[in-house]
Amino acid sequence: MIVETIPDIAGEEKPILAIETSGEQCGVCVFWNNEKYVETTSRIKFSHSKKIFTIVENTLSTAEISLNDISAIAVSIGPGSFTGLRIGLAAAKGMALGASLPIVPVPTFEAIAMEALSYTKKGEKFFIANKVNKEEIYFAGFINMGNIYKFVQQLGIVSRIELENNYSSVIMFGNAGNKRLIFPPARAIASWSWLYGKKFELTNYDLLEPLYVKDFLVKGSKIK
Repeated sequence: MIVETIPDIAGEEKPILAIETSGEQCGVCVFWNNEKYVETTSRIKFSHSKKIFTIVENTLSTAEISLNDISAIAVSIGPGSFTGLRIGLAAAKGMALGASLPIVPVPTFEAIAMEALSYTKKGEKFFIANKVNKEEIYFAGFINMGNIYKFVQQLGIVSRIELENNYSSVIMFGNAGNKRLIFPPARAIASWSWLYGKKFELTNYDLLEPLYVKDFLVKGSKIK
């Protein structure tokens, strides 16, 4: 488990609590701004259900605050691991309900895109490709506009063959690409929420579901 602490975290503004469980690792971040945050990441693969609340408690403790000091809970909403997304969202809902906090659902690929701005130049197009299974890929395209990104291809699913035939020479991130920025750190989830999340805050989140993109199969039934 890795804990990253940025000094001088005290401040008047209430921080955001961010949860990232869309991939193999489990991350939590208490975030005031891009210069002040405390982040904890579990490197144990797929340990979300066992570790999530412990990581939250440890991160809050390191930040020397409680859940009552939080302004909102930001959670990675997908696409990504079906199980991981459900665990993260369930944890966010439980904590938000108990502390009367809003939830900010953060699109996972947009958090990755925001991180990718540091790896690309202004005006460059880049793509994010993460595996759904052996033959299908979650896929979206963006352009670096300087400090912001813009979609050039909306999120969807493409085949592995289509990716290999049509996108072999583009700048690509994700586990179907160059293996960089496969999933966003919890800090990126928090940063996206800090920049854009206010208008997406939800207080009625009973019906909030992960962004699966592809149907999730459970014993013959489909969940979209």
